[in-house]
Amino acid sequence: MKIVFVIGTSTGGVGTHVRALARDVAAAGHEIGVIGPASTDEHFGFSDLPGVRFAALDMGTGIGPGDAALVTKLRRTIRSFGAEIVHAHGFRAGLVGLLASRTLRPRPCFIISLHNQASGQGLRGRVETGIETLLAKGADLTLGASTDLVVRAHDLGARDARFLPAAAPEVRTVTAEAAQATRAQLAEEYGFDRSAVIVLAVGRVAPQKNYPMLVRALAHLGEDVSTGAKTDTSATTGAPAATPVSDLVVLVAGAADENVLADVRAQYESAQHENAAQHENAARHENQGAASAVPELHFLGPRDDVAELNAAADIYVLTSVWEARALVLQEALIAGRAIIATSTGGTTELVGDAGILIESDDDRGLADAISELVSDPARRVELGERARARGAQLPGEREVAEELMGIYTELLPPQVG
Repeated sequence: MKIVFVIGTSTGGVGTHVRALARDVAAAGHEIGVIGPASTDEHFGFSDLPGVRFAALDMGTGIGPGDAALVTKLRRTIRSFGAEIVHAHGFRAGLVGLLASRTLRPRPCFIISLHNQASGQGLRGRVETGIETLLAKGADLTLGASTDLVVRAHDLGARDARFLPAAAPEVRTVTAEAAQATRAQLAEEYGFDRSAVIVLAVGRVAPQKNYPMLVRALAHLGEDVSTGAKTDTSATTGAPAATPVSDLVVLVAGAADENVLADVRAQYESAQHENAAQHENAARHENQGAASAVPELHFLGPRDDVAELNAAADIYVLTSVWEARALVLQEALIAGRAIIATSTGGTTELVGDAGILIESDDDRGLADAISELVSDPARRVELGERARARGAQLPGEREVAEELMGIYTELLPPQVG
């Protein structure tokens, strides 16, 4: 089979997924082309994959008068590959891919994979719904990375819509010694105690990830420490002494939209100042400076050692407004972390009972869940074991590629002769 993947600008899960598909489908003996921005190729190295040809084409991010020329260029490139199947990933690549491929003769089979939920409001929301409808009705097959995306495609008139997961990434094993070394390095670099409970979040600092919710939760934890709202009951229950909520540090690993990062930092600094003011009188009475009880928060920037960070962390949090099937969450499951995540999109079906699920944007619920896990090491161990068992059941990249090749074979007409 001759298959062309069309992809837009990506630095995260979509690009990782397409790279794995291109690699494994090419390894099975099929002819693979990838069309997308040069920056995406630089990030994921499609050009370096054996049996994969890459063609650079900047997709842009918005609809405009230049799209007619873009569609023409894409049509010409698809024709040069002799594609029997055009498989686009995401709304932008899907739109230009559909417009380019449907006028080709012979017309290749067109597949759209949806990895994200349309989230625009007002006029933008109506435009996005129109594009969703066009893709659903125009594609020979719509693949959704979560069940809700499949349901949405059916509701918009898709002739055929199915669930195909973004596969669990390959996660390298990290020894206990390496995990401790990472913990020590982080403690030294960011100035926290090695014995602190580490709460880790991995993901780009962008609106979808909703880090303001995380900051509000930390503010609640600071209030609880200041007022004594959370108490250690170990003396009455006979349980091991709990770790105080104040002895935790939160680390966020990932690239950032600089404007969003600045806003989140400002929000966090404001929470610290407000918390310090709340107990300033008590601090003065004790002849001490007013200090904030809001847990430490550090942004690590983009990292290539997520496996080590997961191994070093005690708790993993995902605060996203919506996720289809987050690869970073699958990494946390495989690593056996105690997980707290917002119950949105495909996260609920992905995590199941292997973590604590909270409502979207529920900062009080997030604060309570963090407090519970910080003060109950046995509960962290239990959830970690559940997560590891769940992670072991996730389909790998090769399994998903094999399922997709079966779909390709099903959709193409049988060869004669």
